[in-house]
Amino acid sequence: MRYLAFYLTALSILVSPALAKPWLIDKAHSQITFTGMQGSTAFNGNFKNFDVQIDLDEAHPESGKITATIDIASITAGSAERDSYLPQPDWFDTKKFPQAVFASSAITKTGKHAYEARGNLTIKGVSQPVSLPFTLLTDGDHSRAQGTVALTRTDYKVGTGDWAKEDYVKHKVDVSIDLSAKPQ
Repeated sequence: MRYLAFYLTALSILVSPALAKPWLIDKAHSQITFTGMQGSTAFNGNFKNFDVQIDLDEAHPESGKITATIDIASITAGSAERDSYLPQPDWFDTKKFPQAVFASSAITKTGKHAYEARGNLTIKGVSQPVSLPFTLLTDGDHSRAQGTVALTRTDYKVGTGDWAKEDYVKHKVDVSIDLSAKPQ
């Protein structure tokens, strides 16, 4: 009977799904940026402060989880005028909503070095489903994840009032991640 218990335990370990592996983000070599359009001119910005928790086994991404918490007040958008508007209630209302959060619900491998993280993105108290395609390349003990997702700012009530129309700022905003990390 003791041998049967041993073999069943060993078998359950062999056939159980792989556990995700925690990663440590290298913040000095990571960034979250965005590109918008003001009139016919593109502008770039970034979030200086963010935290990303990654638990991912590349061979078994379905067992993984990604959570990104972005300090919205750390936003810069390439000009002092834009930077002064963005924290205000019509835009991000950073006093009331200081953070944006992406929480994955599924991660899938879509090709060689290609993945997709699906989950919810919450900005200004509004949650929307988002699919973020990204590549993951490993060099030694470091990996680099890069991806871009197109968002519609008005889906999150960003740019309300006089800013709700596309007359000044287009609704579409591309948000990009470039994260350097290594397994812990």
